[in-house]
Amino acid sequence: MDERGGKTIFVQIPAYRDPELIPTLIDMIDRARHPARVHVTVCWQHDENERSEVFAAAGFRVETSVFEGRLRHRLRRGETIVDVLDYAMHESRGCGWARAMAQRGFNGEDYTLQLDSHHRFARHWDSELIDILEGVRSPRRPHPVLVAHPPAYVPGEHHVEPCNEGYQIDFVGFGGLGVVRTTSTTIDSPAGKMAPIPARFFSGGFAFTDGSFVRDVPADPDHYFNTEEITLAVRAYTHGYDLFHPHRHVVWHYYERADAPKIWDDQRLALKRGETALDGAALGKRSMWAAEAAFGMHGMPATPPPSWLGGRRSLADYERYAGISFALGRATPEALGRVEPSEADLHLDEAAWRARLCPVPPVP
Repeated sequence: MDERGGKTIFVQIPAYRDPELIPTLIDMIDRARHPARVHVTVCWQHDENERSEVFAAAGFRVETSVFEGRLRHRLRRGETIVDVLDYAMHESRGCGWARAMAQRGFNGEDYTLQLDSHHRFARHWDSELIDILEGVRSPRRPHPVLVAHPPAYVPGEHHVEPCNEGYQIDFVGFGGLGVVRTTSTTIDSPAGKMAPIPARFFSGGFAFTDGSFVRDVPADPDHYFNTEEITLAVRAYTHGYDLFHPHRHVVWHYYERADAPKIWDDQRLALKRGETALDGAALGKRSMWAAEAAFGMHGMPATPPPSWLGGRRSLADYERYAGISFALGRATPEALGRVEPSEADLHLDEAAWRARLCPVPPVP
């Protein structure tokens, strides 16, 4: 278990009208090994019927002040501080915007944990994550990132822990709502059962890495929802961060949220009633077009914004590492066959690299 002398964790959470937010915060705090070293900031997007009194009713001590022109409710439970930045639901501009707002609370912590607002945690999750991350850090890979779609939980139902099983994010094809389509499957390689393995893609709902990531690869406020994971994968890799799937999990995620309010539904109805000028569908299409243009898809020249790419690696380096070509709509046999990525293709000339690529049927 981690005993690394006071290392701190910044947890960033966007929460949109989510009744699971408070249970998530309580479980996170109560199950941490070092709760005083955990600092949370929440971008709380709520309707007119939700008041900050809900936090006091749940047992938090609440102090309200103004932070950068915004109401901030500072919650305390034991030794943990949770800063809740208060936004009305009609102010929301989507997931990327909400993550960017939550990141305003970063205060130079050693690590950062990116989550959604509906999770459960294993005992001593904080020390466990630090141990796993530090176990893959090396001079060759000095900035690892743990990413995955965690195992599922359902509110009110028992979930089995610990989860000594890893999950990898596999490539399915191009298209759909997120530039690329992926799926999560169980890691079945012998190496992946013993230690983290390299990953191609990012996870929006669970990512743990160095706190420097918040400054190096800040959330893109123009991203609306579905383009988050692929753009963060490219941006992280080009900034010198290496992605890994952990071989065990200490965080659970609530996936079956059919009745949960969705921002795009709320905005569609509010736009129809004339209550907002924000058009969720238009914002989503704009972020999709921006990602496709950045990656040179549909015959367009690749034009990634300068703020997206780091100076450590190029977009082409990411494509070769991940085994996919955005412009050609093709992928390597390894990417299609669930074989973990390597850096072997980085050393091929362009003709040899293209010769390895296979056609990929479009995803509707």
